[in-house]
Amino acid sequence: MAEDVTRRDFHVKSVDGYAIALREVRPNDRTREAGKPPLIMLHGTRIPGLSEFDLDVPNGSFAATMAELGFPCYILDARGFGRSQRPAEMDKPPVPGKRSLVRTIEITRDIDAAVDWIRAEFGIEAVSMMGWGVGGTCCIMYAALWPEKTSHIVLYDTIYGGGGTYNMGRGSKWEDPDRPGRFNKPVFGNYQVNTLDLLEAHWDKQIPIEDKNAWRDPEMLKAFSQALLDGDPASSSYDPPAYRSPNGMLEDLFYMVLRHKLVHACQVYCRVMIINPELDTLCQDSDMEELIADLVNAEEVVHYRPPNTTHYVMLDRPERGRTAMTEAMVAFLT
Repeated sequence: MAEDVTRRDFHVKSVDGYAIALREVRPNDRTREAGKPPLIMLHGTRIPGLSEFDLDVPNGSFAATMAELGFPCYILDARGFGRSQRPAEMDKPPVPGKRSLVRTIEITRDIDAAVDWIRAEFGIEAVSMMGWGVGGTCCIMYAALWPEKTSHIVLYDTIYGGGGTYNMGRGSKWEDPDRPGRFNKPVFGNYQVNTLDLLEAHWDKQIPIEDKNAWRDPEMLKAFSQALLDGDPASSSYDPPAYRSPNGMLEDLFYMVLRHKLVHACQVYCRVMIINPELDTLCQDSDMEELIADLVNAEEVVHYRPPNTTHYVMLDRPERGRTAMTEAMVAFLT
Protein backbone atom coordinates (compact mmCIF):
# COMPACT_ATOMS: atom_id res chain seq x y z
CA MET A 1 0.00 0.00 0.00
CA ALA A 2 1.21 3.51 -0.80
CA GLU A 3 -0.38 5.33 2.14
CA ASP A 4 1.75 7.30 4.58
CA VAL A 5 0.95 4.95 7.48
CA THR A 6 2.48 2.15 9.51
CA ARG A 7 0.72 -1.14 10.22
CA ARG A 8 1.24 -3.58 13.07
CA ASP A 9 -0.64 -6.81 13.87
CA PHE A 10 -0.90 -8.20 17.39
CA HIS A 11 -3.31 -9.87 19.81
CA VAL A 12 -4.81 -8.94 23.17
CA LYS A 13 -6.42 -11.36 25.63
CA SER A 14 -10.11 -11.15 26.55
CA VAL A 15 -11.25 -11.64 30.14
CA ASP A 16 -12.41 -15.16 29.25
CA GLY A 17 -9.18 -16.12 27.52
CA TYR A 18 -9.71 -15.50 23.79
CA ALA A 19 -6.83 -14.13 21.72
CA ILE A 20 -8.33 -11.09 19.98
CA ALA A 21 -6.62 -9.79 16.84
CA LEU A 22 -5.95 -6.10 16.35
CA ARG A 23 -4.37 -4.30 13.44
CA GLU A 24 -2.89 -0.94 14.30
CA VAL A 25 -2.83 1.63 11.49
CA ARG A 26 -1.09 4.89 12.46
CA PRO A 27 0.38 7.85 10.57
CA ASN A 28 4.12 7.76 9.98
CA ASP A 29 4.23 11.33 11.27
CA ARG A 30 2.91 10.86 14.81
CA THR A 31 2.65 14.62 15.35
CA ARG A 32 -0.56 14.45 13.29
CA GLU A 33 -2.19 12.53 16.15
CA ALA A 34 -2.24 15.53 18.51
CA GLY A 35 -5.78 16.00 19.78
CA LYS A 36 -7.13 13.02 17.77
CA PRO A 37 -8.72 10.11 19.68
CA PRO A 38 -7.67 6.50 18.95
CA LEU A 39 -10.44 4.73 17.03
CA ILE A 40 -11.44 1.06 17.30
CA MET A 41 -13.08 -0.30 14.13
CA LEU A 42 -15.46 -3.25 14.55
CA HIS A 43 -16.83 -5.35 11.69
CA GLY A 44 -20.37 -6.49 11.01
CA THR A 45 -22.33 -9.72 11.05
CA ARG A 46 -20.41 -12.22 8.93
CA ILE A 47 -17.33 -10.35 7.78
CA PRO A 48 -13.96 -9.89 9.55
CA GLY A 49 -12.39 -6.49 10.07
CA LEU A 50 -9.63 -6.25 7.46
CA SER A 51 -12.02 -6.96 4.59
CA GLU A 52 -14.13 -3.96 5.61
CA PHE A 53 -11.55 -1.46 6.84
CA ASP A 54 -8.14 -2.19 5.28
CA LEU A 55 -8.15 -3.43 1.66
CA ASP A 56 -5.04 -3.14 -0.50
CA VAL A 57 -6.63 -1.12 -3.33
CA PRO A 58 -7.05 2.64 -3.87
CA ASN A 59 -9.65 4.01 -1.40
CA GLY A 60 -10.03 0.51 0.06
CA SER A 61 -8.62 1.29 3.49
CA PHE A 62 -10.80 3.56 5.58
CA ALA A 63 -8.36 2.90 8.43
CA ALA A 64 -5.49 4.34 6.38
CA THR A 65 -7.61 7.33 5.35
CA MET A 66 -8.39 8.13 8.98
CA ALA A 67 -4.82 7.46 10.11
CA GLU A 68 -3.42 9.86 7.52
CA LEU A 69 -5.77 12.46 9.00
CA GLY A 70 -4.25 11.82 12.42
CA PHE A 71 -6.52 9.19 14.00
CA PRO A 72 -4.70 6.06 15.25
CA CYS A 73 -6.91 3.15 14.13
CA TYR A 74 -7.30 -0.33 15.61
CA ILE A 75 -9.18 -2.87 13.49
CA LEU A 76 -10.67 -5.57 15.70
CA ASP A 77 -11.72 -9.11 14.81
CA ALA A 78 -14.21 -10.49 17.32
CA ARG A 79 -13.69 -14.05 18.53
CA GLY A 80 -14.60 -16.48 15.76
CA PHE A 81 -13.73 -14.01 13.00
CA GLY A 82 -10.65 -13.34 10.89
CA ARG A 83 -7.34 -13.59 12.74
CA SER A 84 -8.87 -13.95 16.21
CA GLN A 85 -9.15 -17.22 18.10
CA ARG A 86 -12.22 -19.26 17.17
CA PRO A 87 -14.41 -21.31 19.49
CA ALA A 88 -13.33 -24.95 19.32
CA GLU A 89 -16.69 -25.93 17.79
CA MET A 90 -15.76 -24.06 14.61
CA ASP A 91 -13.02 -26.61 13.90
CA LYS A 92 -15.77 -29.21 13.47
CA PRO A 93 -18.64 -29.23 10.92
CA PRO A 94 -21.56 -26.87 11.69
CA VAL A 95 -24.21 -28.45 13.92
CA PRO A 96 -27.89 -27.57 13.29
CA GLY A 97 -29.82 -27.05 16.49
CA LYS A 98 -26.80 -25.97 18.52
CA ARG A 99 -26.78 -22.52 20.13
CA SER A 100 -25.42 -19.68 18.01
CA LEU A 101 -21.78 -18.96 18.71
CA VAL A 102 -20.51 -15.45 19.62
CA ARG A 103 -23.49 -13.32 20.58
CA THR A 104 -23.18 -9.55 20.64
CA ILE A 105 -22.91 -9.40 24.43
CA GLU A 106 -19.84 -11.69 24.25
CA ILE A 107 -18.16 -9.38 21.75
CA THR A 108 -18.19 -6.57 24.30
CA ARG A 109 -15.53 -8.59 26.15
CA ASP A 110 -13.34 -8.49 23.05
CA ILE A 111 -13.87 -4.75 22.67
CA ASP A 112 -13.00 -4.25 26.33
CA ALA A 113 -9.68 -6.07 25.91
CA ALA A 114 -8.81 -3.70 23.05
CA VAL A 115 -10.05 -0.63 24.93
CA ASP A 116 -7.97 -1.41 28.01
CA TRP A 117 -4.85 -1.96 25.90
CA ILE A 118 -5.38 1.37 24.08
CA ARG A 119 -6.09 3.25 27.31
CA ALA A 120 -2.81 1.99 28.75
CA GLU A 121 -0.86 2.61 25.54
CA PHE A 122 -2.04 6.22 25.14
CA GLY A 123 -2.53 7.10 28.81
CA ILE A 124 -6.17 8.10 28.30
CA GLU A 125 -9.41 7.36 30.11
CA ALA A 126 -11.81 6.84 27.19
CA VAL A 127 -11.64 5.53 23.63
CA SER A 128 -13.65 6.12 20.44
CA MET A 129 -15.10 3.30 18.37
CA MET A 130 -16.84 2.71 15.06
CA GLY A 131 -19.05 -0.28 14.29
CA TRP A 132 -20.49 -1.54 11.01
CA GLY A 133 -23.99 -3.09 11.11
CA VAL A 134 -24.46 -5.21 14.22
CA GLY A 135 -20.91 -4.14 15.08
CA GLY A 136 -22.52 -0.75 15.73
CA THR A 137 -25.01 -2.42 18.05
CA CYS A 138 -22.00 -3.85 19.91
CA CYS A 139 -20.67 -0.31 20.28
CA ILE A 140 -23.97 0.89 21.76
CA MET A 141 -23.90 -2.02 24.18
CA TYR A 142 -20.29 -1.39 25.14
CA ALA A 143 -20.93 2.31 25.72
CA ALA A 144 -23.81 1.38 28.04
CA LEU A 145 -21.72 -1.15 29.97
CA TRP A 146 -18.59 1.01 30.29
CA PRO A 147 -19.54 4.68 29.90
CA GLU A 148 -16.35 5.79 31.66
CA LYS A 149 -14.24 4.14 28.94
CA THR A 150 -16.17 5.46 25.91
CA SER A 151 -15.85 8.97 24.45
CA HIS A 152 -17.43 8.64 20.96
CA ILE A 153 -19.27 5.93 19.04
CA VAL A 154 -19.83 6.01 15.28
CA LEU A 155 -22.71 3.78 14.22
CA TYR A 156 -22.30 2.92 10.54
CA ASP A 157 -25.24 1.11 8.89
CA THR A 158 -26.43 0.08 12.35
CA ILE A 159 -29.63 -1.62 13.49
CA TYR A 160 -31.15 -0.94 16.91
CA GLY A 161 -34.52 -2.70 17.20
CA GLY A 162 -36.89 0.21 16.72
CA GLY A 163 -38.68 -1.07 13.65
CA GLY A 164 -38.51 -1.02 9.88
CA THR A 165 -39.29 -3.22 6.89
CA TYR A 166 -36.82 -6.08 6.50
CA ASN A 167 -36.57 -9.28 4.50
CA MET A 168 -35.30 -11.45 7.35
CA GLY A 169 -38.14 -11.24 9.84
CA ARG A 170 -41.48 -13.02 10.00
CA GLY A 171 -41.89 -15.73 7.38
CA SER A 172 -38.26 -15.59 6.27
CA LYS A 173 -35.81 -18.49 6.25
CA TRP A 174 -34.37 -17.07 9.48
CA GLU A 175 -37.58 -17.77 11.43
CA ASP A 176 -38.23 -21.22 12.88
CA PRO A 177 -41.46 -22.35 11.14
CA ASP A 178 -42.37 -24.48 14.15
CA ARG A 179 -41.76 -21.68 16.66
CA PRO A 180 -42.82 -18.34 15.14
CA GLY A 181 -40.80 -15.41 16.42
CA ARG A 182 -37.78 -17.59 17.17
CA PHE A 183 -34.48 -17.73 15.30
CA ASN A 184 -34.28 -20.78 13.03
CA LYS A 185 -31.72 -22.61 15.12
CA PRO A 186 -32.70 -26.07 13.77
CA VAL A 187 -31.41 -24.98 10.35
CA PHE A 188 -28.61 -22.49 11.06
CA GLY A 189 -27.12 -23.86 14.26
CA ASN A 190 -23.84 -22.71 15.75
CA TYR A 191 -21.97 -21.28 12.74
CA GLN A 192 -22.11 -21.24 8.98
CA VAL A 193 -19.91 -21.43 5.92
CA ASN A 194 -20.33 -18.48 3.54
CA THR A 195 -19.68 -18.40 -0.19
CA LEU A 196 -18.36 -15.29 -1.93
CA ASP A 197 -21.44 -14.76 -4.11
CA LEU A 198 -23.29 -13.37 -1.08
CA LEU A 199 -21.15 -10.23 -1.05
CA GLU A 200 -21.47 -9.37 -4.74
CA ALA A 201 -25.21 -10.04 -4.83
CA HIS A 202 -25.87 -7.83 -1.79
CA TRP A 203 -23.63 -5.01 -3.01
CA ASP A 204 -25.09 -5.04 -6.53
CA LYS A 205 -28.61 -4.89 -5.11
CA GLN A 206 -27.72 -1.70 -3.23
CA ILE A 207 -26.39 0.13 -6.30
CA PRO A 208 -29.23 1.98 -8.08
CA ILE A 209 -27.69 2.06 -11.59
CA GLU A 210 -27.16 -0.66 -14.18
CA ASP A 211 -23.41 -0.15 -14.55
CA LYS A 212 -22.17 -1.31 -11.14
CA ASN A 213 -18.53 -0.54 -12.07
CA ALA A 214 -19.40 3.14 -12.46
CA TRP A 215 -20.37 3.14 -8.80
CA ARG A 216 -17.92 0.61 -7.36
CA ASP A 217 -14.39 -0.08 -8.53
CA PRO A 218 -14.34 -3.74 -9.69
CA GLU A 219 -10.94 -4.10 -8.03
CA MET A 220 -12.60 -3.23 -4.71
CA LEU A 221 -14.96 -6.20 -5.01
CA LYS A 222 -12.05 -8.51 -5.90
CA ALA A 223 -9.99 -7.29 -2.95
CA PHE A 224 -12.93 -7.61 -0.54
CA SER A 225 -13.64 -11.16 -1.71
CA GLN A 226 -10.00 -12.19 -1.41
CA ALA A 227 -9.75 -10.68 2.07
CA LEU A 228 -12.71 -12.79 3.20
CA LEU A 229 -10.86 -15.95 2.16
CA ASP A 230 -7.54 -14.73 3.55
CA GLY A 231 -9.24 -14.15 6.90
CA ASP A 232 -10.05 -17.85 7.34
CA PRO A 233 -7.18 -20.37 7.30
CA ALA A 234 -9.70 -23.10 6.41
CA SER A 235 -11.13 -21.32 3.34
CA SER A 236 -9.24 -23.44 0.80
CA SER A 237 -10.67 -26.64 2.28
CA TYR A 238 -14.08 -25.83 0.80
CA ASP A 239 -15.07 -26.23 -2.85
CA PRO A 240 -15.59 -23.53 -3.93
CA PRO A 241 -13.48 -21.64 -1.36
CA ALA A 242 -15.58 -20.20 1.46
CA TYR A 243 -15.20 -18.71 4.92
CA ARG A 244 -16.70 -19.44 8.34
CA SER A 245 -18.59 -17.06 10.61
CA PRO A 246 -20.38 -17.58 13.96
CA ASN A 247 -24.17 -17.18 13.93
CA GLY A 248 -24.51 -15.12 17.12
CA MET A 249 -24.63 -11.71 15.45
CA LEU A 250 -27.10 -13.07 12.88
CA GLU A 251 -29.41 -14.29 15.63
CA ASP A 252 -29.19 -10.91 17.34
CA LEU A 253 -29.96 -9.20 14.03
CA PHE A 254 -33.04 -11.39 13.59
CA TYR A 255 -34.41 -10.40 16.98
CA MET A 256 -33.73 -6.71 16.39
CA VAL A 257 -35.66 -6.97 13.11
CA LEU A 258 -38.57 -8.17 15.26
CA ARG A 259 -38.20 -5.00 17.39
CA HIS A 260 -36.32 -6.54 20.29
CA LYS A 261 -33.80 -4.03 21.64
CA LEU A 262 -30.69 -5.79 22.90
CA VAL A 263 -29.75 -2.66 24.85
CA HIS A 264 -31.63 0.55 25.59
CA ALA A 265 -29.90 3.67 24.32
CA CYS A 266 -30.90 5.73 27.37
CA GLN A 267 -27.86 4.06 28.99
CA VAL A 268 -25.44 5.73 26.54
CA TYR A 269 -23.72 8.91 27.78
CA CYS A 270 -20.98 9.52 25.21
CA ARG A 271 -21.06 11.39 21.90
CA VAL A 272 -22.89 9.47 19.16
CA MET A 273 -22.74 9.74 15.36
CA ILE A 274 -25.20 7.76 13.23
CA ILE A 275 -24.27 7.20 9.57
CA ASN A 276 -27.52 6.29 7.85
CA PRO A 277 -27.04 5.89 4.04
CA GLU A 278 -30.22 6.63 2.10
CA LEU A 279 -30.19 3.44 0.00
CA ASP A 280 -29.17 1.04 2.77
CA THR A 281 -31.82 -1.58 3.55
CA LEU A 282 -30.32 -2.55 6.92
CA CYS A 283 -30.00 0.87 8.56
CA GLN A 284 -33.52 2.31 8.23
CA ASP A 285 -34.97 5.71 9.04
CA SER A 286 -37.69 4.52 11.43
CA ASP A 287 -35.18 2.48 13.41
CA MET A 288 -32.69 5.35 13.64
CA GLU A 289 -35.43 7.79 14.64
CA GLU A 290 -36.31 5.54 17.58
CA LEU A 291 -32.64 5.20 18.47
CA ILE A 292 -32.29 8.99 18.52
CA ALA A 293 -35.42 9.30 20.67
CA ASP A 294 -33.90 6.86 23.15
CA LEU A 295 -30.50 8.60 23.29
CA VAL A 296 -31.78 10.97 25.97
CA ASN A 297 -28.51 11.02 27.94
CA ALA A 298 -26.00 11.12 25.10
CA GLU A 299 -23.62 14.07 25.26
CA GLU A 300 -24.19 14.76 21.56
CA VAL A 301 -26.09 13.04 18.74
CA VAL A 302 -25.22 13.63 15.08
CA HIS A 303 -27.49 11.97 12.52
CA TYR A 304 -25.65 11.94 9.20
CA ARG A 305 -27.90 10.74 6.39
CA PRO A 306 -25.98 11.06 3.11
CA PRO A 307 -28.31 11.03 0.09
CA ASN A 308 -27.98 8.49 -2.73
CA THR A 309 -25.47 6.32 -0.83
CA THR A 310 -25.34 2.57 -0.17
CA HIS A 311 -24.55 0.19 2.66
CA TYR A 312 -21.00 0.15 1.25
CA VAL A 313 -20.50 3.92 0.96
CA MET A 314 -17.16 3.58 2.76
CA LEU A 315 -15.91 1.39 -0.12
CA ASP A 316 -17.81 2.89 -3.05
CA ARG A 317 -16.06 5.35 -5.34
CA PRO A 318 -15.09 8.55 -3.46
CA GLU A 319 -17.61 10.70 -5.34
CA ARG A 320 -20.39 8.26 -4.35
CA GLY A 321 -20.24 9.44 -0.75
CA ARG A 322 -16.96 8.19 0.71
CA THR A 323 -15.22 11.58 0.70
CA ALA A 324 -18.18 13.43 2.20
CA MET A 325 -18.63 10.76 4.88
CA THR A 326 -14.96 10.99 5.85
CA GLU A 327 -15.22 14.74 6.27
CA ALA A 328 -18.35 14.41 8.42
CA MET A 329 -16.70 11.80 10.63
CA VAL A 330 -13.56 13.85 11.14
CA ALA A 331 -15.64 16.85 12.15
CA PHE A 332 -17.53 14.72 14.69
CA LEU A 333 -14.44 13.09 16.22
CA THR A 334 -12.55 16.35 16.60
